[in-house]
Amino acid sequence: MSYMQWEDIYEEAWKRPASLAGRRCPECGREDLNLIFIAWEMSDGKVSAALWCGACLHGISICNGIRPKAGHVWSRDDAERERPVPNFTLIPPEWTP
Repeated sequence: MSYMQWEDIYEEAWKRPASLAGRRCPECGREDLNLIFIAWEMSDGKVSAALWCGACLHGISICNGIRPKAGHVWSRDDAERERPVPNFTLIPPEWTP
């Protein structure tokens, strides 16, 4: 489907993490969306984020996001050790000439 749909879900979940509950995947329609934030430096305000569907394993990745005010942020070391993000298929942004 559309990267923009995924991005809209991400932006809403960034503001209100509880908004993922009951949201349907833009790819398969299942209610199995997951969002994880990983900070490279815990004192920094930047994070990487992964938003994916646990059912179809499609989603998006945000590489230079802003740390959310609410919700858990993983440290890079913990994320490397625990591997909380599965290998999923990335939905690419639409390119407009």
